[in-house]
Amino acid sequence: MNAISWNCRGLGNSRAVRALRDVIKSLRPNIVFLMETLSKTERIKHLCSKLGFDNYWAVDCVGRSGGVAMLWKNNVKCNVVGFGSNYIDAQVMNANDVLWRLTGFYGFPERTRRRESWELLKSIANRSVLPWVVVGDFNDMISMNDKKGTHAHPPALLDGFKQTIEDYRLIELDLMGGKYTWEKCRGKPEWVRERLDRAFATTSWWSLFPLCKLNVHHCVHSDHEPIQLEFYSTEHSRKKFRFRFENIWLKEENFHEEVSAHWRNLNPSHFLSKLVEISSFMEKWGKRFFNKFREKIRKQKELVALFEDCADATRTSRYFEEKKILEDLLLSEELYWQQRAKSFWLQDGDSNSKFFHAYATGRRKKNQIDKLKNENGEVVTK
Repeated sequence: MNAISWNCRGLGNSRAVRALRDVIKSLRPNIVFLMETLSKTERIKHLCSKLGFDNYWAVDCVGRSGGVAMLWKNNVKCNVVGFGSNYIDAQVMNANDVLWRLTGFYGFPERTRRRESWELLKSIANRSVLPWVVVGDFNDMISMNDKKGTHAHPPALLDGFKQTIEDYRLIELDLMGGKYTWEKCRGKPEWVRERLDRAFATTSWWSLFPLCKLNVHHCVHSDHEPIQLEFYSTEHSRKKFRFRFENIWLKEENFHEEVSAHWRNLNPSHFLSKLVEISSFMEKWGKRFFNKFREKIRKQKELVALFEDCADATRTSRYFEEKKILEDLLLSEELYWQQRAKSFWLQDGDSNSKFFHAYATGRRKKNQIDKLKNENGEVVTK
């Protein structure tokens, strides 16, 4: 599932519609939020079906400016709960019936009205305690690094917008694919690039979508680039995202080095998303390790067998050395299954780990829920 936000600067001409159709065809979004449509509701209604969407909500432009719209498909449970000339606020429901908020926001482009934008954002934030993500063209920046070109952005505006975000503990999503989303005067000395389009989310929303991504995509028609918000929920398959740390990994010489290197190479982002990424890396590392682990035992047994019938002192000594290595490997395997079985009361067990393997399998069966009794006292098995 993903959503697109784009300041399209008018949908009254064929070039703009063609560019929008190309973006939708390439990214296949479930939800689209459009700003500066410069269109009336009837025009959006016509475009909705033409672009392959089933539902829409539009706010008319005023004169030759403004206009916002949200389009979505039937495979998304979306309900608009608030709107205005600069925003559309919707409640979205996950496949597992978890409710959250998605707000498309367009900040006032006039510098003299920036405070109005901040107050509007605060007003929307106070309307619900649901997990919330807000995306759009804020016409504002947080730091000097958000702009490249002539005339630095006024520090007072930077501080005001940043304070608004901090007041509601919103966390910005890292933008991938480019640093800026708007430009003017390309190829000229006064070429200016700015990051105006962005997305912010509450901690509770991050918990629902720790793997979310925000990408910027190039559009040939407009000076504004569309941004794509990809949702990756951990709720659809809890088993898929379940992570278990294995103590036996710590015995591997290269474990710390590889994990540390991967952590350092991750993009700076919300801590929860980095934690999920490093957990995923360790899970894949562990699978490779266990396959190598069994292969090591097999090869070590073959090596011990080579020296088993040797009588001379040198080769006998080698036999005991290789046998000690095999015993260490078998102990490591035992500890692996011991942790998985959560049976710590047995200090020394059968080195073939059959007991622990059976115990772990038994725990899985024991933890399975075969039936539930509902509030009417009926037993439900499916």
